[in-house]
Amino acid sequence: MRCDQYIGLNEWARQKVSLSHVVREVGARILPSGRAVPFDRTMSVPLATKEVVGKITGAWTDHVANLHRYTFPDGRVYEEFIQAEPWSGGPCYYIALKNLKGNVIRQSLWTSEELC
Repeated sequence: MRCDQYIGLNEWARQKVSLSHVVREVGARILPSGRAVPFDRTMSVPLATKEVVGKITGAWTDHVANLHRYTFPDGRVYEEFIQAEPWSGGPCYYIALKNLKGNVIRQSLWTSEELC
């Protein structure tokens, strides 16, 4: 069967862009009746803000996946790009990261052994 195959980021990159931290939220939820229900909770929130900056148009599909930009609190910005598109019943889209200067983040690259 021929199809577009989105492989995505390697494990290192996936972990990097999905880093989160635990925060504490304290406040009140106001119900339609006007009654306030207090809350005090901890939750995990993403460290980086994620925005769509492009898309992958496939050989058979108009929209295979979005490409993202990740902005971290310390100012680092990583953008996804297509590292390789080998064919195995259709194109396989391997994604890696680069910084805003266009420098590839070495750890985010798929090795030649990992590419199909």
